[in-house]
Amino acid sequence: MRDVRVPWVRPDQLGEYRLNRLGDGGQGVVYGVPRPPDRLPGTYLAFKEYKTPVDADVLHDMCCFLDLLNHRDRAFLEARLTWPVAMVYTGSPPKAPPPSANPGTTVVGFLMNRVTGEFEFSSPTLGQTKPQALEFLLNGDDYTTMIGLHADDGQRLRLLADLAQTLDRLHGQQVTVGDLSPKNVMFTLTGQGRCLLIDCDSMRYRGRDVLTQVETTGWEVPENEKGTVASDSFKFGLIALRVFNRSQDGTDAGPLRGVSTELANLAIRSLSGEPHRRPAPAEWLPALELAINRLQTRRPTAATVTATPGTTTASPGPYATGPTAGRAPAAGPTRPPVPAPAGSSSGGGRAFGTLVALLVMAVLGYGAVSQFGSSNGSDGSPSQAASGSPYGGSTSDSGPGLGSQGTEDSESPRAEAPGAAVDYSQVAGDPEAEQVAEMFARYFGAINNRDYDTALNYYDPATTAVDLDSTASRNKWKKVMSTTKDSGFVLTGLDTSGEYTFATLNFRSRQSPGYGPADRPNDTCDDWTVTYQLTRTDGYRIFKAPRDGVSYAPC
Repeated sequence: MRDVRVPWVRPDQLGEYRLNRLGDGGQGVVYGVPRPPDRLPGTYLAFKEYKTPVDADVLHDMCCFLDLLNHRDRAFLEARLTWPVAMVYTGSPPKAPPPSANPGTTVVGFLMNRVTGEFEFSSPTLGQTKPQALEFLLNGDDYTTMIGLHADDGQRLRLLADLAQTLDRLHGQQVTVGDLSPKNVMFTLTGQGRCLLIDCDSMRYRGRDVLTQVETTGWEVPENEKGTVASDSFKFGLIALRVFNRSQDGTDAGPLRGVSTELANLAIRSLSGEPHRRPAPAEWLPALELAINRLQTRRPTAATVTATPGTTTASPGPYATGPTAGRAPAAGPTRPPVPAPAGSSSGGGRAFGTLVALLVMAVLGYGAVSQFGSSNGSDGSPSQAASGSPYGGSTSDSGPGLGSQGTEDSESPRAEAPGAAVDYSQVAGDPEAEQVAEMFARYFGAINNRDYDTALNYYDPATTAVDLDSTASRNKWKKVMSTTKDSGFVLTGLDTSGEYTFATLNFRSRQSPGYGPADRPNDTCDDWTVTYQLTRTDGYRIFKAPRDGVSYAPC
């Protein structure tokens, strides 16, 4: 087993967290962390403060879990779990693990990644933003329509498939959920749909518990033993039945049988009083794949997005067949050469400041340089002042990708957010197209609405495009963003096959004189084609734009 060092932090290092109370349960209180210390993983964290003592040794081992996984399993599970990542303590600093070997140290809680906006639901009817828990889908269509949330049968199947895959991977690592219920499962309908499990510290980790196993009322297993693969299988079957029953407590297999006889039979077996007879989540996957394929063949529809969060109709999922199974050809470059790691000489030096500097210098053949930093790149080569920004502004101007009349095709699949819309019809065959387009819409929309702090949240924490921890760097980024107006966003290329996702975006930039590209600073209008390098960090985020992935032409 690899040696993993777990971060430890005191509550007084977390800023004024008590002013940001997120929730209160029987076991602890959850707070948002306004400013985590630099050494901590992640930038969007929550602190769970326990009300009673816990088994801190098990919690410590859980904090090691993600670092012990291979890259593929970690990437999959990290996007689907609010897993413990750091220990919070009072008293003497710990000298060495386990926590029980430090009698002067008291573990009072842990840090985890927070639930991000893609798993939240805003409804004028409900009057506030709420976590988008699976329990919303355990209601009749009249209720979900009233609150502005709709998930068709295909989306429900894809959510079940994603949850089954998550359970299967956890079980393969000797982790069982235990208290598996729709209250503890968040979901998003963007892309191919995805689930997010919360309260992960209540899971049984390799046969040991941080807390005593509990169960949600109405989701109890008939046997005495809790937190097992069999109990998870029982509750997954209940979820499948109730998601299609649109009921909080029903067990009628009829609605599910109307979608798939195979799935209905699996659900019935899941409720067996003999735990060993219940199908494991992996056994559901072929039947879910078949049901999704049948539904896709029966009702082939283009992906659409509405302006209301949580009401998207996803593009074909991972099991789609026929013409939509492959990736749509890209009109622009889909994958430039993978750049050297940040800080290497072949990458042209470390980048600071805005992405504009990165983009413009890429056009000139230089590496990333600093608009706000020193006069030399980190490789010692002279840096050229990179002015201008192909980001921000309104969507009122006609730009690339618009029809001959200067208006966007209303039939094309688009991701919309306040202030921006992204046409992704050219890559709609890719299951991730909608989610990538939605990220860009939210990012540019935030800039258009001058909500710059929100826009900055769409950068990967490790980005070299802007120093997110520097107030001066953030303020200079905001100043540059305020000089431009952008429009006509079209996602023309998408490659999700490697460690990074590469997304090609076409758009028009109108900017103030003096803020044009470095070699044409007085340009006030340019059409850009930019291939962004994206990561999956709490959803898609911008890492940078590799130098070979940028081109522009004056309007």
